[in-house]
Amino acid sequence: MKVYSRGVARIRHKNTGDIYDVESDELDWDAVGADERQMGLETRYEALVKHPELGRLTWSLWEYPAGIENYNQTDVGEHELLADFEYGLEHEPEPDVWADYSLPDNPFTIFMDSYHHTGDLLADYGSENGAHLVNRMIFSHQVTALEAYLSDTLTKAVLADRTAKARLMSNDAELSKERFSLAEIASDPGLVESKVREYLRSILYHNLPKVDFLYSTALGIRILGLAKDKALLFKAVMQRHDCVHRNGIDRDGQRLEVFTKRYVQDTADLIKAFVMKIENEVRSRSVPSS
Repeated sequence: MKVYSRGVARIRHKNTGDIYDVESDELDWDAVGADERQMGLETRYEALVKHPELGRLTWSLWEYPAGIENYNQTDVGEHELLADFEYGLEHEPEPDVWADYSLPDNPFTIFMDSYHHTGDLLADYGSENGAHLVNRMIFSHQVTALEAYLSDTLTKAVLADRTAKARLMSNDAELSKERFSLAEIASDPGLVESKVREYLRSILYHNLPKVDFLYSTALGIRILGLAKDKALLFKAVMQRHDCVHRNGIDRDGQRLEVFTKRYVQDTADLIKAFVMKIENEVRSRSVPSS
């Protein structure tokens, strides 16, 4: 599931009357908040544009329950919105990208190897300078390792458990839309499993509320409830986005200088503790059905 935006927004300046166009590719969507509600987490996404003439412009979208677009809002301040983008939630599976991907035997071992290796790199080559490139690279990798663990662990558990697979297909908004004819199933006995695998590989695993929903639906594990500091975890995911996509610049154009050796190591420890609790929960589940 991702937020898409298409077209052009046209905005009339409140004082001059001049009309400005904002292209959809100028929007950079981030998950900026999540609140627990009756049917799970409500996630808010926001795209911010700082226009030289119009000032701060924001587009917001709320996902609730997981996979469902609940509400959207455009804020152009005191200016007049003449035409808006088309924007919302969409699911874009990428089967070709993952067709030959083999799930690792032990995602937890891979994560722990990454944790120890990046810790060694930080100790040997890191800097006390909070804007240092090596620190940012190690920080980004640590969050990426978390995403890989979440993806591989969930996929392995679901594919190994017929009950978990059925729960996911029944309760996930995207998977529940899938329909197969008897002829399709007869010609490809592995069709259902391949569709589930394809769907799980398409998820953006930095979208922690969505991942929490998937783990809860399929495995009965609310992973966000296991986080020692959920706010810091969300913050780390957003900072990783700034490092990877903006070269260490935040959405307000300010260079991030928080990535000291201590901060990077503390974040790594927070992520490790989170992963260890998830792993314990996954392992303590009853023996999956075949």
